[in-house]
Amino acid sequence: MTILRWVERNSLPVSAWEEAERVDGALRAVDTRLDGKQAAAWSRKRHRRILNVVMKHAIRQRVLRSNPLPKGKESAAVTKISNAVDKRSLLNADQAAALFDWIRRRPRGGQRPHAFFAPLYYCALRPEEAVAMRVQDVTLPSLDAGDQWCELLIHTATPEIGKQWTDTGEIHEERDLKGRAEGETRSAPGHPALTRILRQHIEDEQLKPGDLLFRGETGGPLAGSVIRRAWRSARKAVLPPARLRVAHRAGVCTTTGTRASRSGSTTGSRPPRWRNGPGSASPCCWPPAPGASTGSFPI
Repeated sequence: MTILRWVERNSLPVSAWEEAERVDGALRAVDTRLDGKQAAAWSRKRHRRILNVVMKHAIRQRVLRSNPLPKGKESAAVTKISNAVDKRSLLNADQAAALFDWIRRRPRGGQRPHAFFAPLYYCALRPEEAVAMRVQDVTLPSLDAGDQWCELLIHTATPEIGKQWTDTGEIHEERDLKGRAEGETRSAPGHPALTRILRQHIEDEQLKPGDLLFRGETGGPLAGSVIRRAWRSARKAVLPPARLRVAHRAGVCTTTGTRASRSGSTTGSRPPRWRNGPGSASPCCWPPAPGASTGSFPI
């Protein structure tokens, strides 16, 4: 009760929202980080959306008569964001080959991260989607088949949340696919090189159909710390300093893969030539013709 009384004494009345200067001050606060710098565009947009929800609730409760926040073009101009992919943060085939080869040759546990990153590159899986996959979600052709393309079924995501934030006390939380309806699945074709990598990985790990496709040393999901450490070390070891400065903002998902297969358009026997533009993929992310890369990663 002492804390609530302190909050009451130090809070402005709701009528303060009717003053334009107060509203502007509140918007500046939600647009600013703790260090005083401006927050990222996505963060500003999210914060303002949450604030709008609060205002609508206040109106329904008859605490406010109208929403005092900016509307229409005035609001959109402040939080304008771009969905276009920065091509400078994407890997070309030679860079991907060098990175994956370095990861594969790591003295301890390099084979597992190497296999994990392969579907991110070839099928544009998000890391939390790859972590959730099981062996039975991969359809591999027979060794003597003329068509060596495989198929992945993606139906669950298990992002690493932290045990203090999950109901089960586990580090990972099982969710539906991001940006899709509840229970919706999608499939993605895999290049013959991915088929070879996954077949060898399943054989080496002696995995059964119900097992996790990518396991950690204790048999549970591959830890995010292992994935991040392998990726950061590989980038520092392989990419030149100038390239690192350009790609420092890119994470595992946007640098190793494309966004194309998430649109559901990766059907057919071979991947299409993706157009360039917002929300689409760059063709450089798909494997080139055989022999086009000097790296030892099979692309």
